[in-house]
Amino acid sequence: MTMFSGAERVLAIDGLALGEFDPSADGFYRNVQTFAFKVKRRRSVRVDIKADSPVDVAVADHGGSSVGHRQAVREGSVGPFPTGDNREMGVILGVHPGDRATVNMEVWMVRP
Repeated sequence: MTMFSGAERVLAIDGLALGEFDPSADGFYRNVQTFAFKVKRRRSVRVDIKADSPVDVAVADHGGSSVGHRQAVREGSVGPFPTGDNREMGVILGVHPGDRATVNMEVWMVRP
């Protein structure tokens, strides 16, 4: 089906708990989590988010530079952002200290 739609899901996360207590983490809470994924050159990346509390979402390229971000997302899409010549990119999800959120996320690679 993806051959005809032009969109390919490259990452799917369901039920991710942000802001949970973790004694091994800096500050004892997992407020920020990162996810890397493979992309093809000269495509676009879109991140679909659904969360029970607002989360901040950033998309980074292979060098660690932000290609785009959006704050306080509960439900919606972030992007599309061009992949350029990158072969790998990442998504960074975060909540403010003391906040918690359960997040469902899908990352899609689409043709421009």
